[in-house]
Amino acid sequence: MRQEERRSYILKQLNDKSSVTVSELSEAFELSEVSVRKLLVSMEQEGVLKRTWGGAVSAYGSLREFSHQEKEFLHKEEKTAIARAAYDCISDGEAVFLDSGTTTIQLARLMVTGPKRNIMVCTNSIHIAMELSKAGDLQVIVTGGELRANIYSCVGSLAAAALDQLYFDKGFVTGNHFTLEHGFTTPIPAEAELKRQVLKASKEKFILMDYTKFGDDSLVSIAPPEGVDVLITDWHMPKSVADEFLAKGVKVIAAR
Repeated sequence: MRQEERRSYILKQLNDKSSVTVSELSEAFELSEVSVRKLLVSMEQEGVLKRTWGGAVSAYGSLREFSHQEKEFLHKEEKTAIARAAYDCISDGEAVFLDSGTTTIQLARLMVTGPKRNIMVCTNSIHIAMELSKAGDLQVIVTGGELRANIYSCVGSLAAAALDQLYFDKGFVTGNHFTLEHGFTTPIPAEAELKRQVLKASKEKFILMDYTKFGDDSLVSIAPPEGVDVLITDWHMPKSVADEFLAKGVKVIAAR
């Protein structure tokens, strides 16, 4: 494969899923990881991508938001592992909030089929509510509000009014990016506002994000690193980075 073909391949991968890793590019190109990193450095200097630990992210900018359909089948193994780790954190008889997202919908499916019961689930996701309705013995509250059809989430003043009256044992929130410097971010202000409200109303605050979301920032802050109790990510998270989150008071669960 010629260098220009490698560059085109990388840009197509970033267009499809917003991030790539050095290891997967090394395997695809049959090149050493050192050579792949040099190529990424060159492409970053041209402004067509941004390098992160272990790979690169798209240069779309802080406003890029993928639809549910675009995200649904990406990194499914990692998302399933994160969902299992989150489910392990839930106990019988708790009130929990599930934010909209392709990882939290995996968690909802585990709640439907799993052994834990007498659970009240609140969500702002129409898609998640439909999944939870498959279990007749789970109590479900849907916030309502303005529907964002691309990701099936409800936001705005009506959703906020519903949350004003509720408090949760555990809140499971998603986002688009996270860094040690700026914490957890998302490109849409209304989404960020709702996520902050959920965290404020939760006794234990969980963020669920896979490894592809680390190393870049979206437009709006959800919370600084120290604003959550637990980050549940996947096995790609380097221990050195996990230790830095731990130093900020955040427990890190690297799901497998």
